[in-house]
Amino acid sequence: MSLNRYMHPRNPYKDKPPDFNDLATRFADFRAHCTLGNNGKVFVNFQEDGAVRSLAKALLKKDFDLEVDLPHGCLVPRVPQRLNYILFVEDLLRLNQIKKDIVGIDIGTGASCVYALLGARWAGWRFVATEADEAAAQAANNNVVRNGLSQLVRVVHVSEHSPSLIKDMARQFPELQFSFCMCNPPFFESCETDKRFSIDKTSGALLNECAVDSEEAERAPPRSATLARRGELEVEGGEVAFIGRLIDDSVLLQTQVSIYTTMLGKKSSITTLSRRLSRIDGVRFTVSTLSQGRTQRWVLAWTFLPQIQLEDKNYSSLFLRCPSDIKASPLQWIRSHLERLGVDTERENLDMLICLARTVTWTNQRAKRRAEAKLMHSAAKRSRMSYVDAGVQASMGVGDGRDSLSDAGNFDFCESLPLSENRFDVSIQAYFPCYVRPSVLRFRVIQSRENSGASFEYIDGYKPGLYQLLQYLKNQMR
Repeated sequence: MSLNRYMHPRNPYKDKPPDFNDLATRFADFRAHCTLGNNGKVFVNFQEDGAVRSLAKALLKKDFDLEVDLPHGCLVPRVPQRLNYILFVEDLLRLNQIKKDIVGIDIGTGASCVYALLGARWAGWRFVATEADEAAAQAANNNVVRNGLSQLVRVVHVSEHSPSLIKDMARQFPELQFSFCMCNPPFFESCETDKRFSIDKTSGALLNECAVDSEEAERAPPRSATLARRGELEVEGGEVAFIGRLIDDSVLLQTQVSIYTTMLGKKSSITTLSRRLSRIDGVRFTVSTLSQGRTQRWVLAWTFLPQIQLEDKNYSSLFLRCPSDIKASPLQWIRSHLERLGVDTERENLDMLICLARTVTWTNQRAKRRAEAKLMHSAAKRSRMSYVDAGVQASMGVGDGRDSLSDAGNFDFCESLPLSENRFDVSIQAYFPCYVRPSVLRFRVIQSRENSGASFEYIDGYKPGLYQLLQYLKNQMR
């Protein structure tokens, strides 16, 4: 099913998809991959990497006046999808009235350098584009020079062995306040890549298996060819581990980057990464959806700056109409159900609640009821285990303390006390700040006296959770 109707409203490809007839007339390289049907229409076999590659080059030249070389074996950018991400970032900058001195970071820019080139040409932004592969970094820099954008885009080759994604690079430019960072990480693990891709004999790169349609498979194979280097497709631990490194860098850089963003290729990554961000004090985040063609992606954005808005507040709030036969007021009825779910509620005034959910407790209710039914049966013995999820990082050695999460430096105290022969008691004292219970979702509930219900307004956190919570409350009325 095509998702183009959900494409960003300012994306020119939403209402006017690429005209293959026009492109075939203009570009000989693209024309070589086209066939003319009996009805006079041009058809393109997107299961050929050459066709996908020539289309991307043609669109970039025709619509953005960008001449981009895409070396054989490197990942080909899908232009409408890349533009969707650029427009999402542009929306955030407009929402926060950031109009001057806009500087972005493109993490893992690739040989195409497409995000930095589009951002520079489309919006006039400046970019620092990082790339760990030396050949790809050189190709990216050649694309920048070829298009006369060296004044706006700087390609930086970074070490592929560094645990840092942007921290070390950002500290090379202490005078810069970065407006945003963007990232399209590899989202496969190595075990997944081997199942989905095979080695292309001509280039040595990885090539996916395409299919026109597959109704029997749980997930239909892609319809277009993807030829890419292994490093562009996979990373140890998948995209969750990769973005985790960006989150670690953001904790250290804090406000040197105004808005951190990254694309997600798997919906399952949202919960894990949202939970990790919710543990960081002072962070607000949001999740948005990007749709194009048959592909859906998600963007995770977060900030340490209290004045930065991540959501447009001018949207229609969600409304819940309460049953007419309830004895309590709509706000009291909602509050009692929220408190049963463990949601913290604070009364702002007579008609408004400010609510903080520490964890999602309103999903999978049917499975929970089945589990509770099983527990009703008698048992000789049951054990209950309590888990505490906490983490601490201590670095031993010398240093200036800049990488520490506190002002205490790398470590405070360490001593070894002999107990008996070949046995020692080691004592380490390191700074460990108090754990602050963060919110996964924060929202307000406003009672309506005219319509016997209440509106739910999102503040920050995991936005889909608010829709799930509203559905849960509706289910309680049945």
